[in-house]
Amino acid sequence: MTDNGQADVQDRALTRERLRREKPLVCEKLLRLDQRLKNGEEPPPVIEIAYRYDCNLKCNHCFASRFARKGRSLSLQDMRELSRQADDLGAYQFILQGGEPLLWPEFDDVVNAIGPKEFYLGLVTNASLLDKDRVAHLRDMGVDKLVASLDSYDAIQYEANRNRPGLFNHTIDMVLRAKEAGLRAIINVVATKQNVRAPQLLQLVEFAKTNGIIVYVNLAAPIGSWEGRYDLLLDKEDSDYIYDLNRKHEVIKRDVFPYRGVRVGCPALRSIVYITQYGDVLPCPFIHIAIGSIFDEPLSHIVERGKKIKWFRDRPAVCLASEDRNFIMEKIARTYGKPAPVGMRDIFSDDEIR
Repeated sequence: MTDNGQADVQDRALTRERLRREKPLVCEKLLRLDQRLKNGEEPPPVIEIAYRYDCNLKCNHCFASRFARKGRSLSLQDMRELSRQADDLGAYQFILQGGEPLLWPEFDDVVNAIGPKEFYLGLVTNASLLDKDRVAHLRDMGVDKLVASLDSYDAIQYEANRNRPGLFNHTIDMVLRAKEAGLRAIINVVATKQNVRAPQLLQLVEFAKTNGIIVYVNLAAPIGSWEGRYDLLLDKEDSDYIYDLNRKHEVIKRDVFPYRGVRVGCPALRSIVYITQYGDVLPCPFIHIAIGSIFDEPLSHIVERGKKIKWFRDRPAVCLASEDRNFIMEKIARTYGKPAPVGMRDIFSDDEIR
């Protein structure tokens, strides 16, 4: 069945109306962002940040454990300073990642250090530590979006185990609870060559349409625990299959097409930057090449320098980390066997950095 996309359009409109009431400063940023886009200007990046990498699960596609431990980790003061710099950039959104952010003893302090009144806040979680009260607390403290990771969706399994404990059903229930609490609710899935055309993805799309949630698809990248696993990568026909699903169903999205049928290209350094627990700034979570450190220089300087690198000067049409085979073989493969992230000058030539 093809939907008309109105559910998500209405959800975005309701979100903006809620922000107008509850977070007027964020609403003003979104209005300025609208104007920048109308003028053909690039938007400020969404800042994805892993304050800590501790986690209570071991997912087979996780890359967090591959980052080399360093002498200094982010502090609450660093988060306050980063919030100030992000505000100067005009950034409107932070996304908290891990590991599992809900394991952080100072999770509430991190949110408050960023400033929930000044930014749209997203949380990526495995949902295992959530319950009804904690979802309500997230909403009360200013978290706007909950992104729950789920490997796959099986409607039969869900219905058969509605009253039984288990992470699969618990995750789905917490996504529905987040939606009820007024959070923008998203299920994050990873597509591989082996699962992209499985019926479970179509089942998940129908579930999302019925319940007013979003399905966000990340393509497998040969990094972290999947280092060198080129057999997992999607080919063009597979990527086009997901794009066709997006054209039919507004609820399924990727970062390269965040709206129905609208391709925007690779978001690295354009609409996303990723900051590790150790202050390294990466073009995105899946390109483990450091282009600077927030401990050494302002974020704005790092981003502008990064956008001068050959591979990022013009926005790539496809995801560099999962679809551009030249970038994968020439650059990502050079990071293998080394502590992550690898410095940009170990990967890019002087000519590429100019």
